[in-house]
Formats: sequence, structure tokens, C-alpha cells
Amino acid sequence: MRSPMVRAVRAEWTKLRSVRSTPLALIALLALSLLLTVASANGSQFGYGGPKKYDASSFVHRTATGDGTFTVRVAAQKNSAGWAKAGLLLKDGTASGSSYAALMVTPEHGVRMMADGKHELTGSGGTDAPRWLRLVRSGDRVTGYESADGRAWTKVGTLTVAGLPDAAEAGLFVTSPMDGKEERSGPGDLRMHPEATLGRAVFDHVAFPAQSGSGGWQQTDIKQTVKKGEMADPVAPPKPFREHDGTFTITGSGDLGGLGMGGVGQLGGQPDLVKMALDDGIQIATIAVIALGVLFITSEYKTGTVRTTFTASPRRGRVLAAKALVLGATVFVVGLVASVAEFLVARPALRDNGFAPPLFPELSLTDPATMRAIVGSAAFLALAAVLSLGVGALLRRAVPAVVLMIVTFVVLPIVAQTTSIGFSDFVGRATPTAGLAVQQTRRLLDTVITPWAGFGVLCLYVVVVLGAARWRLTGRDV
Repeated sequence: MRSPMVRAVRAEWTKLRSVRSTPLALIALLALSLLLTVASANGSQFGYGGPKKYDASSFVHRTATGDGTFTVRVAAQKNSAGWAKAGLLLKDGTASGSSYAALMVTPEHGVRMMADGKHELTGSGGTDAPRWLRLVRSGDRVTGYESADGRAWTKVGTLTVAGLPDAAEAGLFVTSPMDGKEERSGPGDLRMHPEATLGRAVFDHVAFPAQSGSGGWQQTDIKQTVKKGEMADPVAPPKPFREHDGTFTITGSGDLGGLGMGGVGQLGGQPDLVKMALDDGIQIATIAVIALGVLFITSEYKTGTVRTTFTASPRRGRVLAAKALVLGATVFVVGLVASVAEFLVARPALRDNGFAPPLFPELSLTDPATMRAIVGSAAFLALAAVLSLGVGALLRRAVPAVVLMIVTFVVLPIVAQTTSIGFSDFVGRATPTAGLAVQQTRRLLDTVITPWAGFGVLCLYVVVVLGAARWRLTGRDV
């Protein structure tokens, strides 16, 4: 014998299937979300106007012939920028763009090894100066090592530098890319003001092979080669290096690396591509689930069949719970299909419009944060539908209930984007639209609430409104 709740769920499932608006709303959910996703992804373009490879630094060097081991300790490094670099450099001459192998420490991204702006290896993450660095050359193969004390060494990796001549320039380098602070000039408006930075590092325990030159150290300020059509980054003029008792103090400005590696092209951080893929489609689909949720209960009041429902199942709270369960589950399943489809459609469109490797990582459906955003988007739609059901039960009329929900989920966020940052932030964290934060996979400057906190705000609204709807249902005859 089935329990009363099971019978109530079966009855509400039968009603939902029989309501004429149900298939229309679900089809609209899928169609609207996909159409807007395609339009949004094709309209989102990224244009990078800088060089694809950077090779600018202050280089204090000697000529080193043949194989050898080059060791130094970066005793101190100024945090002029998160991707400022200081370390060892083996290079084919001193011209920008010539072949090189470099091992460096950064203030915020640990130890890195690079070659020719094409290859990058990651050493210890989060480690800054002081740090010992060592490059060992064997023909065209260069191996990097790092150490905390100069005794126990950890291998970073080996890179092949085919263009490195037998007589290469070997030395110490310092560089610091342009930096800038993002600021919010208005709701949804982020602006970056790039500024030149000047890096500074102190080197000691310099140990180069005996055949590394006899004419003393030279400083070359390697300047970036900028091709026609490329934008030149601002740089700060370096100072002449100082050397005292084997300790070198060097300043430098510019950058070293290739697009997408060593921080090149990442000023201002990465956008949230997953949210970009899902956000617009889910927001427009919300209109469809609002209509479905409201009509699921107000249609019974309009036709008078609600009396039959409550006669067959006098426990009105149980009826409301069954409706919420059936509606939420149905919208979640369809919403999950829509969310996955949006992601799969948007991914190649974003890639074709400039959001592509190496600067932007490939979006993966199996990434935990991506999966949370996709499943969370479906859950957002389900909760929006259930919240609309509760509002419909409170107002008992379709038009005012639909208008109230559309104002809450659609109009209010639009108004917030045209008023002030304070009001926009309030809407983003204190209204049901806070639930859209579940789509976030990166924390950005304009992030006003964390994913699960935002989702919790929406859940709280659903609980309160359903509680009020249950109280009203049980407190009146109809």
C-alpha cells in the first residue's frame, strides 16, 4: 500500500504533465537558453594587442663558452609585480627575441624555468626569495635546479634550446612587467589602469664556470621588439647595476615569456569563462520556469479544481510539498540538460572568439568547479520554479505572481546594473538572484558573494516563502 505522500506526488506529477503550459515552458527553457547562449558567446570577443613573446630585462652578463654549471642565490626580490622575475639567464647574445634558457624566482608564483617563450616548467609553488638557483648546460640541453639552502637541490626540469650557441651570454637578469589595479567604475564595469613597474633583486654566491669571460660584467638593458600593430607596454628605466664583495643589486623593467606563460597577457586576471558560458542562457530560462511554477498552482485556483485536490488530500501542506517536489525535480532534470548543452555550445564559440589556449585554459566538463556551476545552474532553475510556486500559492492569481517574480529575477538586476555599485552589490547578495553565484568558478573583483553563500540565500527565500504559503493554505478553506 502506497503512503499518502507517494500518492500525492503521483497525483501532482499527473497534473503537471496534463497542464498545457508545461511542455511549452520546458521547450521555451531549452530554446531560450541555447539561443541566448549562442548569441552571447559569439558576441564575447577577446582581442590581445600585445606581443606574443616578451624578451625585455636588465641583463648583467659574461660570455660563457661550452658546457658548465651556473649557480646564484637570489637573496632578495622586490615585489614590484606578482610576475616580476629575477634569476639566471643563458642567451644567444643580447638581442630581444634571441634564443634563451632562464631560471627565475617570482614574488607570488614561485620558481619557473623557461626557454624561448615557448616552454615553461614550474618549480616550487609559492616560494619567493631568498632562493638558490642553478642552471647546468650540456650542449643544447639546459637543466634547472633550485634549493632553499644551497646544499639540497631539487630538479625543476630540462629544456632543449636548439638556438643556443656554444659561446652564449650567461648572467643575472631582472624584469618586472607592467601592473595595474582593477577598479569598479560602476556596476558591472571593471577598468584597469596599467603602470610600468621597476623590479629590483639582490644576488650573491655567484658561481660561474672559470671560462665565463675575463673582461668583467656588463649590463645590457634588453628592450622589447614591438612589431607593427602591436601595443608597447610601459616600462620604467632601470638603474646601473651595483656590485660589492660579490653581491649584485640589479633593477629591471619589462617581461620575459610567451603568451599564456610567465604571466604574459594576464594583467587583470582571467575572466570566469564558465560563468560567461552559462549566465545569460540561465537568466533568460528563469522566465520560463517562473511561468511554469506560478501556473502550476494558480491554474487550479482559476478553474476551481483546487477544491477537488484538497478534498482528495486534506493535508494541504502535503499537497504543497508534493507540488514542490514534482516541479523542482522536473525543472532540475530539464535544466541540467539545458546547462550541459549551453556549456558545450558556448565552449567552441568562446574559443573561436579569442578565449583560447595558451592564454586561456581549455574548459573541461569534468572539472569540479565547472561541474558545480553546471549542476548548480540546474538547481537554481529548480529553486526559482519552486519559489514561484510558493508565491503563486500566496497570491493565488497568476498575473501578479508572475509580475512579482519577473521583477525580482529580471527587472531588479537590470536596474541594479544601471544605478550604483552599492545597490548592485545588495541585489547580488541579498535577493534570490544571489543564487546565480553558484555559477562562479573564479573570484573576481566584482564578486559580491561566494557560490555556496549565494545559493544558500536563494534556499532561504524558498524555505520562507513555502512556509508562508503552507500557513496560508492551512489557514483558509480554499
